Amino acid sequence: GIEAMAASRFSAAVALLCSVLCCATTAETPKASLRGAASSVQAAVASPPAGAEASWMVLGDHQVAEDEGENLLTASGDLEFCKQLCSHFEGCKSFAFCGAQCFLKDGQVTPTSESVDNPHCTTYYRGVKTDATTTLAPDSEEMPECRSFTSVLVMNQGQQYSGNAEADIHGFAEMTLCTNGIMKATLQLDGGHTEIIATHIHHCEGGDSHQTRTAALCTGPPVVNFCGDNAAGLIADGAKYSVACSGYNSTGTSLTENMQGTFIPNSDISLTERVKDIFANPNMYYFNVHSLADFTHWYPAHVGGCRGPLKPETSGATSRTPAPGPVKDNCFSFYSQMSMNELQKYPGNPDSQASGYASFTLCTNGTLQGQALIFGGTTKLIAMHVHRCEGGHSPQTRTAELCEGSPVLNFCGDNSAGLIDDGTSYLEACAPYGSLGASRTEHMMGAFVAGTNRGTTLAERVEDMVQNPQLYFFNAHSMASFNHWYPGVKGMARGPMELWTGA
Repeated sequence: GIEAMAASRFSAAVALLCSVLCCATTAETPKASLRGAASSVQAAVASPPAGAEASWMVLGDHQVAEDEGENLLTASGDLEFCKQLCSHFEGCKSFAFCGAQCFLKDGQVTPTSESVDNPHCTTYYRGVKTDATTTLAPDSEEMPECRSFTSVLVMNQGQQYSGNAEADIHGFAEMTLCTNGIMKATLQLDGGHTEIIATHIHHCEGGDSHQTRTAALCTGPPVVNFCGDNAAGLIADGAKYSVACSGYNSTGTSLTENMQGTFIPNSDISLTERVKDIFANPNMYYFNVHSLADFTHWYPAHVGGCRGPLKPETSGATSRTPAPGPVKDNCFSFYSQMSMNELQKYPGNPDSQASGYASFTLCTNGTLQGQALIFGGTTKLIAMHVHRCEGGHSPQTRTAELCEGSPVLNFCGDNSAGLIDDGTSYLEACAPYGSLGASRTEHMMGAFVAGTNRGTTLAERVEDMVQNPQLYFFNAHSMASFNHWYPGVKGMARGPMELWTGA
């Protein structure tokens, strides 16, 4: 599919470019898991001195603590999400952030802790800034750093309109962005018909939910241009497009290779700072394609015809902790980053800030295990399920971002009469919120929901999840969401199921 093509086409070029500019080496990629090698006795999160305000600090750019302590959690997420995870995970005192992954640690880190160079990772810790705190060198003294990203492009929910002749446009973009200003990309599109007049990376602004604040559904200005048409009267943002986008060939494909990106000047942030922010917070950026058809329809607004969030290519980097062993035989690792979904919003929601992270090992032999860390909610957690998408009228409502569908696997929940009953009992209750405002349910055993899996065996269901993870989402239900949506069942916070490939 598109994802496989996007994963393979760019690898050699990216490796060569990064080896020249970054001099980076790689190591084995860890499995995403909440089953970290935590010690049996967990200490409390380190507190700052009385009267001092704690903040997240770094030992130094690409510096990892010599003594990190034990690994508590290996997770996939951006920098801000990793900070939230550590803040709500009992015993977490620091974490190593490695681009698209983080490793939560229980070792005490201070501004004077010994550290080692790491081309991919940086240790973050909570503390109070002192004169001994390491400061980063000015941009001019830093070695250039490059990272690669992909973006799977489809018509976004906000880009739909009646009579759209290009409703089936789709494709992918592959990018390498460097702090010294080198920005290269390749774009492939299918299903379009009219001239492609602009392509950009946009930065999210505003929003009133996780999805409208982040790249799934957010809006915001362009910050980097790639191919486009510089003709007067079209989309001009103060920076020229470096090359025209390729037209569609006889097979209906537009392929524009080796596009040079152009930074759109901004008095508040430099090119290096912008690229570093993309490295740290890729979920706040999306790649957007504008055609003549959507330009004409939306004018004077510039909405675009298809878009997709930026996804970092995994670097294969670890901090200093060996990766967990490979998953055996027909077992597969999944994870889900959760938040209140657009479909779950309502006024006065006491759980509107709920977020979380869950990881799973699902096996065709019937072993279904998971762990979930939920924080920001206030009312009792009464059910957690994996759902499969059903129906939908757009790419997003047909897939896990905005789809709806029945539960196919149960995890923790409350079997009390009158609550959420799909015919299959929950094997254990969900953990209550603790002193850090988090619910951490470990070693959950999953249960195959017989009623919604008629005609499908457990092995077939797991195999379908491996082949079509975009059709599955993990959903947590609270007492407040249950009471509000009854007799409907929408849940409190959810997230797409992501297959951890180890790539």
